[in-house]
Amino acid sequence: MRFDRITELARKYVEYDMISTHTELPDFPVPRVHLLYTFLTDREGSSQKSAENCALAAFLVQSGMDTHDLIDLGRGEQKESKMRSRQLKVLAGDYFSSVFYALLAGAGEIDMVSAMSSAICEVNTLKVKLYTKLKQVLLSAEDYLKESTQVKMSLFLAFSGLMDKSKQNIWRLLLTELSRCEVVLDEMKHSLSIPDQHRGYAYLHILETGTSEDKELLRRHPVGEREWGSMLVKYKVKEQLTGILQQSVERVQMLSQECRGDKLRAEVTAMLEPFQAVLSIQRRPAQEG
Repeated sequence: MRFDRITELARKYVEYDMISTHTELPDFPVPRVHLLYTFLTDREGSSQKSAENCALAAFLVQSGMDTHDLIDLGRGEQKESKMRSRQLKVLAGDYFSSVFYALLAGAGEIDMVSAMSSAICEVNTLKVKLYTKLKQVLLSAEDYLKESTQVKMSLFLAFSGLMDKSKQNIWRLLLTELSRCEVVLDEMKHSLSIPDQHRGYAYLHILETGTSEDKELLRRHPVGEREWGSMLVKYKVKEQLTGILQQSVERVQMLSQECRGDKLRAEVTAMLEPFQAVLSIQRRPAQEG
């Protein structure tokens, strides 16, 4: 079975007219799920159905947690449309996260139900620690990327015991780099907006490298759109993130050569396509100039 089948199955659970009409959903965790499915189907004595169930469960749980992360926690009165959007995110996230119990239990994957439940607790613990450090401004930009990557990959580490022992190390290394690619892609998008409590890579990078005047300006709340846009250009945030993404893509390419079998290498290479497309777009203006 092709990996595309997992995405098709997941869409039946996550794509509802009411949700798409009244709220937004996060990007699907396709690269991580693709990697998981590929390694599960590549193991000795693998069961196609078991690999499908595990990959689909991971897809839905991660989507549920990511949906909850989009909930606007702003206080005070809100328009009815925003309130409806918030309520749907809560309900959708709860629903996506709960489906995995029925999926795995129905397939007899009882051990994985327990492992994923523990992994969800671990992810939430890591998020609390990360948000606390962000609030207290205790992280460097690089450490922020490292900890965000750990949050991205933690759920998927629960499946490591299902991999062939000979492939567990390369699985973890690839999972780390692909998760980092996804984190950097998220930061590219977030950096275009004025930083709020998220205070992502762009904010921390400028806070580390900026002039005293810009640091003081950045600490003001809120920063104006024009001021923020100027700082992004001045401190070359796009170039910094593009370089980090390029490094991780190159690491995945190197690691793919350590994978045994042409099929496995081809699948890992295919996972890089969306990131390579972004790199191509980001560098196009410089090449045209």
